[in-house]
Amino acid sequence: MTDSDTAARQPVRLTISPRHRQPPPVALLDWIQRNPQYRPVIRQAGGGGGRPGFTDAVIIAVLAQGLLPGLFNLLQSWVDQQRTEASVRIQAGDTEVELQVSGRTDSAHLLAQATEALRAAREPGPDAAD
Repeated sequence: MTDSDTAARQPVRLTISPRHRQPPPVALLDWIQRNPQYRPVIRQAGGGGGRPGFTDAVIIAVLAQGLLPGLFNLLQSWVDQQRTEASVRIQAGDTEVELQVSGRTDSAHLLAQATEALRAAREPGPDAAD
């Protein structure tokens, strides 16, 4: 098994926050949950007992990194149709990165950005040896 195989199986926690001026015709949560592989791992974070500051528009997901390409495709298609933007916070272990998704963001580029940002955040910087 290669390192990339292992990384693809490690769980990733995502927080997706759509930003829009008016309520969208199709909610992002409903849009993603149309795909059965995401239905059991994605939930809305709003309501009682959630983290402070979360609104009903925030979605939480914990899934294998290997499922990110499909999820980013779904997110991109929703953003395109709603003509809005979204913020995606991705956490793998102690590493967390945030990406912005707009109508001009390519989902393959988003996946590459997420992968590179997670890799860079995991690697110790040049000052870590001091």
